[in-house]
Amino acid sequence: MLYSSLIKRAEEISSHSAFELPEIKSWKANLSKYRQQWREMLGLEPLPKRTDLKVITTGILDRDHYVIEKIHYQPIPGARIPANLYRPKKINQALPAVVYVCGHSSDGKATPQYQAHARWFGEHGYICMILDPIQVGEGGGLHNGTFFKGWWHWFSQGYTPAGVEVWAAMRAFDYLETREDVDNNRFGITGLSGGGTMSWFTGAADERIKVICPVCQTGTIEQHIRERTIDGHCDCTFWTNTYGWDFPDVACLIAPRPLLVSAATEDILFRPYAYRSLVHRVRMLYRVYNKEENIGLVEDVSKHGYTPKIRLAIFNWFEKYLKGSSATITDDISDREETTKTLSVYKAGKPPENDRMKKIDRFFIPLPKQMTFEKKKEWQKYQCQAIETLRTVTFRSFPKKISLPYANARRDGEDENFQYRTYEFETEPDLLIRARLCIPIAAPKPYSVVVAPLSLDARSPFMGQGAGLEGLNSMIAGKGIIEVRGTGGTSIGRGLEWTVRRAYPLLGQTLFERQTFDLLQSIAIIRSEKNVGKIIVFGNGASAVIAIYAALLDQDIAGIILDKPIATHFNGGPEFLNVLKIGDIPHNLALLFPRPITFINNLPSVFSQVKKLYQKYGEGDKVQTIPALSQWTR
Repeated sequence: MLYSSLIKRAEEISSHSAFELPEIKSWKANLSKYRQQWREMLGLEPLPKRTDLKVITTGILDRDHYVIEKIHYQPIPGARIPANLYRPKKINQALPAVVYVCGHSSDGKATPQYQAHARWFGEHGYICMILDPIQVGEGGGLHNGTFFKGWWHWFSQGYTPAGVEVWAAMRAFDYLETREDVDNNRFGITGLSGGGTMSWFTGAADERIKVICPVCQTGTIEQHIRERTIDGHCDCTFWTNTYGWDFPDVACLIAPRPLLVSAATEDILFRPYAYRSLVHRVRMLYRVYNKEENIGLVEDVSKHGYTPKIRLAIFNWFEKYLKGSSATITDDISDREETTKTLSVYKAGKPPENDRMKKIDRFFIPLPKQMTFEKKKEWQKYQCQAIETLRTVTFRSFPKKISLPYANARRDGEDENFQYRTYEFETEPDLLIRARLCIPIAAPKPYSVVVAPLSLDARSPFMGQGAGLEGLNSMIAGKGIIEVRGTGGTSIGRGLEWTVRRAYPLLGQTLFERQTFDLLQSIAIIRSEKNVGKIIVFGNGASAVIAIYAALLDQDIAGIILDKPIATHFNGGPEFLNVLKIGDIPHNLALLFPRPITFINNLPSVFSQVKKLYQKYGEGDKVQTIPALSQWTR
């Protein structure tokens, strides 16, 4: 059920992408805003400071009628990008320049099919700068944070290595602008596979680029989720999808500049129905611009990669739109091949030990410092702003008001302490959620209810089990156990969890953000019961974080109880898109001020700042520690 709901949401996003295009006047008026949103989702808004590139040439290779320069530069201070620059040996005038962005082949810029393209441009009257991606070749960084490392906090940071790659390409154009042999008005970009991604992404982010030719990297969100091709992609293939975009939305930012999409019909990563749909949708915008001739699709019956047909189409596209030539190019790539060692920028084949690229994910996205305020009113003003940012950024997919869903209810009997009820409802089409309410028989009415998400590893929610509420005194309050998605009847198991956690961010969501939504919808149902009074949320471990954000988003939740709460969004999650741009878990828990917070057993030292803030503003007694849940008394 859960994965089916993912597919339905992906269908919705892809079907609406570039579907109803505005009039050209309206489109142009909003284009700057769209481009800012795009750069924001890459982690590039505002753009990083354009610092000294510190370009260093480490060698020059003389090859008959062309030359290869071996260089490295620093798009971010201390973080290096190795590159080879191919150019004609004799240059009489400023030439058009192409940045070639490589895919994931281990040798990077020295990979035969990559260097062959850069060489072709250098032999045919272009300056071509070919870049190593940050993870391969001589690059010193990492693409596969969630893919291999379980670094789910990348989503919480709003970090994607695609942002670093795009910035590296943009800074390459900055460097090319400084060269006397380059015509700054004639820039192009192309690349295969991961390099195709960066061709799309950089072309959409940087208007200086006049011609864009992505190869074998064209699809849709629906295809990636329905066919699980997301499982074959590293993190650099996607952006932090805050605004719920799809690939056609990115491509529209390129219009009306010349765009040639190259694809292979047997590509296991990008299927024909997806890339043809993208080109068709974007073509409509080119038609609105009256520039339909500026977009093209070349495809060949082939697996993922180049073919002669695709290569010659690309070369002719550059000749036409970057050189203004009407001649037909028939020269394919040459079979001359340089060794990896020959093209190496560094003597050791890798960057210096102190290169900062290996830690770029830790500082590329600037995160806020802890805010302090002397006056309570100043804190409360900031508190309101921070919660609103959470609503409009991290929880952007939430409706403005959580509605009361229709639910089927059944009575499940009673014992000496509780009457049991189960509610079944859909928070999304075909996604069945169950909420179990344990009504305290002897508690005074209206009775309080402590609501908690079911534990991922719980055997059963039978009779109010599986959420850590077993010790709650039935004379004090009732219990609500919520089978948020990924638990209970929608359990996914370890075999699907990795895909689900990587797929949700493509939809502008995360698994834990969706669990928070399930929790809040369940609370709306429980609250609608006749004799229910205060709602308190409870969580332990990762579910404590869900409880915290549910309380922040629902001001009518009276308080929160935390048992061994996870204290940071780093080191494996739980992930919420962009949440660290507001603050980490202790900071965000403090935004509950002045509602009561109870810790079970002890107050973890990392949360002591929450206690201090409450004390500072005269509410210190509202942060308490109790030895066990059985001691909780409202």
